[in-house]
Amino acid sequence: MKYDLGESTSTLIKKASQLYIRLANKYLKDLGIPHAYSLFLLQLWQEDGQTQAVLHKKIGIEQPTAVRTLDRMERDLFIKRVRHSDDRREIRIFLTKKAKDLQVKAIECAKTINSLALEGFSATEKKALNKLLRNTITNLEKHLTK
Repeated sequence: MKYDLGESTSTLIKKASQLYIRLANKYLKDLGIPHAYSLFLLQLWQEDGQTQAVLHKKIGIEQPTAVRTLDRMERDLFIKRVRHSDDRREIRIFLTKKAKDLQVKAIECAKTINSLALEGFSATEKKALNKLLRNTITNLEKHLTK
C-alpha cells in the first residue's frame, strides 16, 4: 500500500508551518526577534502580565520549552518576571520597553507573512482555510486530552 505524502494533510500542514517559520525568521531577524519569541510576544502584546502556565497553554507548547524560551527572553531583555505580592508562588511575565517598542513593526511583519502565504486566495477561501485549521486543531486537542 502506497502512502502519498503529497496528499497527506499532516505532511502539508507541517511543510506549511516550516515555511512560515523560515519566512518569519527572515522578517523578524531585522528586528532582532527570534521566531521562538514571537508567539510569547504576540500573547503578551494582547495581555501583558500573564503567568507562565497560562502562556504555555495558550501557545500550545510544553512547560519545559516555555521555561527555556522565557529564560532566553529575560536574558535578552524582552520580558521581566515579577512575583505576585500576595502569592509568592505566582510569577507574572511582563514586557520590557524594548519588547513594547517592537510591537508595531512585528505585527506588520506578521501581516506581511500572512499576506504572502495567502496570495491569490479570496476572502472566502481565507475564512474557510482558517475554519478548517481551527477544526483540525480542536480534533487533535480532543485526542490529546483523553
